[in-house]
Amino acid sequence: MKILVISNMFPSKEYPSYGIFVKNHVRLLKEAADKIETITMRKELNKMKKLWLYIQFYCRIFFTLLFKKYDIVYLHYASHSAFPILGAKFLKRQINLIVNLHGSDVFPETRLQERLQKWVARLLKQASHVVVPSDYFKQVVVKRYKLASQDVLISPSGGVNRELFTPQHIVKDPSVFQVGYVGRIDVDKGWDDALRAFSEFKHQSNRPAQLIMVGSGKENPRKEAMIQALGLEDVVRCYDLLPQEELAALYNEMDVFVFPSRRKGESLGLVGLEAMACGIPVIGSQIAGIQGYLVEGKNGYLTEVGNPYSIAEKLLAFHANSEEEKARLRQNAFDSAIPYDQQQVQKEMVHMLAVLAK
Repeated sequence: MKILVISNMFPSKEYPSYGIFVKNHVRLLKEAADKIETITMRKELNKMKKLWLYIQFYCRIFFTLLFKKYDIVYLHYASHSAFPILGAKFLKRQINLIVNLHGSDVFPETRLQERLQKWVARLLKQASHVVVPSDYFKQVVVKRYKLASQDVLISPSGGVNRELFTPQHIVKDPSVFQVGYVGRIDVDKGWDDALRAFSEFKHQSNRPAQLIMVGSGKENPRKEAMIQALGLEDVVRCYDLLPQEELAALYNEMDVFVFPSRRKGESLGLVGLEAMACGIPVIGSQIAGIQGYLVEGKNGYLTEVGNPYSIAEKLLAFHANSEEEKARLRQNAFDSAIPYDQQQVQKEMVHMLAVLAK
């Protein structure tokens, strides 16, 4: 089987976590294919360079699809790659296209993404199958784009590498309560709710605590200003995007993981599952794909979307638990990640692609 993978998001040395799930998925697909080729883009902040890279990206897609033959063309993110694929498919209708949707390609977060929605809709009609990360997202996609349910398949974003994301023995001060946040510092990711909730928790509990924040984004200056305004400079540890090995170690420093997303496009929420795989209970928003694996009182707690006081309340409740109760939550969190194991997801993907390539 010969597969071409297309994505406008792929990691680089400067941005090791940018599109890491696509890189992991390519690695997973190698088990299913005799040959895999990729057409990808890496993150570029300079607008002129970015425009030039997109022109090159589009040309490569169009001419590769036109002059080369593949059993499957697998696209990650529909919106920014739709145009050249539709053009190639108009001239070469036998292209077997599978589109993997992730979030903002269905729930636009910018004006450009909003304008690209008409192309997303056209592309999905041309795809033989659509892949989504969760049952929640499947229901949304089927309804929004009027697709046949049997043509929309579920695969959880490459799964979780449970050999990497696993409980580790970390030497830390048991008297300091460690709260964690991992995610982009962008609109509606809830980083601001995490900070306000942590501040409220500190105020009410008056106990030693730290907040570990991993991620970067457009709202970095606002985050730094908020940390100072809340007087949290000495108790918040900030990290930019990290390689997964370093991220796994940080998860293991946490007592609890906060996942305060406000995004309807949170199609799965892989960071929550990575934390759980490390045995870390999750306090997460009652929204979107997070609800698919986070169970109130079993492996963590659900909170009201966009309400930092709801998060603070659950932080206080978790902190007040007995050690036996915390151990139960940790074990249940670890067990909850097992169905998302990368090896199992890989087996299911290999079988699915073998069927779809026929």
